[in-house]
Amino acid sequence: MKKVLILSYFFPPCQLTASQRSFGWAKCLKQEGWQPIVITRNWEHHIGGPDDMHHDSGTQLLIQRNDEFEAHYLPFRGNLRDRLYSKHGKNKHNLIRKFLSLSELSLYHFSNSVIPYSNIYNYALKYCRENSDVQAIVVTGNPFEMFRFGYLLHKATGIPWIADYRDDWTTSEVNDSRGPADAVLRVLERNSEKKWVGTAKSITSISPYYVQKISRFTEVPGDVILNGFFENDLAPYRNRALDEKFSIVYNGMLYPSQQIEVFLEALKKLADEYPEHRSKIRMQFPGILFLKHVAARVEKLMKGYEDLIELSERVSRQEVLEIQAKAHLLLMVSHKDAIGIPSSKIYEYLGLHKSVLICPGDNDILDSTFRPYNLGHIANTSGEALKTLKDLFGLYLDGKYSSLHADSQYVAQFSRDGQAAVLANLLNKVSE
Repeated sequence: MKKVLILSYFFPPCQLTASQRSFGWAKCLKQEGWQPIVITRNWEHHIGGPDDMHHDSGTQLLIQRNDEFEAHYLPFRGNLRDRLYSKHGKNKHNLIRKFLSLSELSLYHFSNSVIPYSNIYNYALKYCRENSDVQAIVVTGNPFEMFRFGYLLHKATGIPWIADYRDDWTTSEVNDSRGPADAVLRVLERNSEKKWVGTAKSITSISPYYVQKISRFTEVPGDVILNGFFENDLAPYRNRALDEKFSIVYNGMLYPSQQIEVFLEALKKLADEYPEHRSKIRMQFPGILFLKHVAARVEKLMKGYEDLIELSERVSRQEVLEIQAKAHLLLMVSHKDAIGIPSSKIYEYLGLHKSVLICPGDNDILDSTFRPYNLGHIANTSGEALKTLKDLFGLYLDGKYSSLHADSQYVAQFSRDGQAAVLANLLNKVSE
């Protein structure tokens, strides 16, 4: 069996969404003729918020083997910036931390020594030299410093590699400014992306639009590999009894570029038009308190309608699945002035066989994914969203909501197994 090395910063038991992409490959590639060896950092430290990723985690190498893959977890030792975060949080030594962050963002283009998880590269190089049967390497980013590891591994061993983008890097339309040094950092990043990824045999990403623009910039051919869902994970949550209340769920991050206000205006109007049934309407945001400023944005938009919303701290994946399984409607919000961004949760939404509203639509992959789906709805204005809500709320009030059933044949194409097969075919090509 052919062996592929997968370098992924995020990997279970890390519960962040980013870990699911590489985990899907690890679980499914063996049935396609490839033995996955995953190299990642240790995730023993609980991640309750973004700052928790700065904490040291693990004291020694941990190797876990099962019938599907091997996972090599390396101890994580934060640098000085990480240690300041861990010890003092956000409220102390701001200037020092900003200086250290700027130094790291500048210097990692030239040296691994400033990257706190550079042991991933060192271990991968040692593994390749000791295991001559490694025929391909997949490096998934972000962090995009990981692509430096792919570049260096290829230079040192000649093993072909694939640069996988969970998100695009310098071609992104939703980059946030990092202050006065931002222009310089972007020049460094664009140069590094071209240099490093230019040595890859292929790039992969999550939508046709992403692949097109990344390939055009890096001059490396590319393929689409969707995030997908695990059939066995989601099947037990289908056909659960629905909430007593008309329940709508938005799960995951909420970025400034996502116009959630379009939907929330419709939600408020729904409550206003059905005052006698207002207490039956509930909008849930599981995990949104993970980022307090994001929760504050929703609270501000829903002032006077606080009784309609339920905000919670980060919960386990099993709890999120339970919440979504009982919901009447799942919400996805596109990014303003940006296309080709299919959050991985949309495949979870599909896999649960739930009604889904895209609001607003993106005129791209979100719309094209859900337009053929028989339980998919697309609304670009609050008026259109209100119409959809009234139609679905009417079914709820009439006791007819359980008559809605998903097109399982359409949904099946988005499974992780199918997407691993796409990667396996690409690995076969690059390793020839």
